[in-house]
Amino acid sequence: MITRLAVLFCCLLISVPVTADGNSTRRGNTRGYEVDILMDTFQYGAGDIDAELDSVFQGCPQRDCIPSIDHPVFLKIPDVDYLDGDDLVLSITYENLTRAYPTRILDRHEIVNDIFGKTPVAITYCPLCGSGLAFIRVLDGDSVQLGVSGLLHNNDLIMYDRKTESLWQQITGRAIAGPKRGLMLQSLPVTMSLWDEWKATNPGAEVLAPPARRQQYVKKTYGDYDSSDRLLFPVTDMDARLHVKKVIYGVEIKGLSIAVEDEWLKKIGSWEHDVKGTTLRLEVDEAGGVTGSLGGKPVPVHRMYWFAWYSFHPDTGLIDKRNH
Repeated sequence: MITRLAVLFCCLLISVPVTADGNSTRRGNTRGYEVDILMDTFQYGAGDIDAELDSVFQGCPQRDCIPSIDHPVFLKIPDVDYLDGDDLVLSITYENLTRAYPTRILDRHEIVNDIFGKTPVAITYCPLCGSGLAFIRVLDGDSVQLGVSGLLHNNDLIMYDRKTESLWQQITGRAIAGPKRGLMLQSLPVTMSLWDEWKATNPGAEVLAPPARRQQYVKKTYGDYDSSDRLLFPVTDMDARLHVKKVIYGVEIKGLSIAVEDEWLKKIGSWEHDVKGTTLRLEVDEAGGVTGSLGGKPVPVHRMYWFAWYSFHPDTGLIDKRNH
């Protein structure tokens, strides 16, 4: 059963106020909430955002309705008693630190404002897209915190930074509105693995602790959403070559975007492709995560549902068992 958080996103549309001439006084895709986060809170209207206004949906009453974790606490693996073996964890190794972020916690917070050494890093996860990405959260030389705007585009989390109030698309890492519009956040490589497999290969690593009562972090916050056909909001582009929730690994390099299907890659273990004279390699690591390199240098590989990748990369190539 979908829990209260998921129901929040699934609220039925209700009527919106109209003026004397019959025109709506607010966008119809605010889902009836009193505050239009895009126009009232951030004050962005038509022409201010790199998306059609009717494709930006509101998932909750106000920004930060899903609270980011701004002061994360970590535990050593032997002290972790709140995860099951098949729980999915997002992992990053950076500045000589390796940390895991359980998605059952990220489901309810979506953003962790963390620090690796002296580098501010944001760990981000969108449950509706199955997408986990990490970014260096620095603008103009200053660290910034990222928060959950309460808005979605193509079902994907739209973040905002608390310094400039620019809006950032999570999957692309690009500012789509505000003073930083057009700027890209620097992405860092992450992997996503099952807890049992990950902890066996990272015994000295740290794991994000639940910031509130552990009973809040149920195993299936969104019920069977990850295996169903349904999407909670419309998307701009769809492609029927794969099931909408099929997991893929996406890479963007040298102006190209490529998606590699999860099950096929896990079966063969690694895949190489020549990209304009340089070898792209995707490889399944010991924990079952996927890493990428281009010419031997690490590159981010983004794990997410097929519909989510395609929504933002309609010109993507697709590599799966059918073309190998």
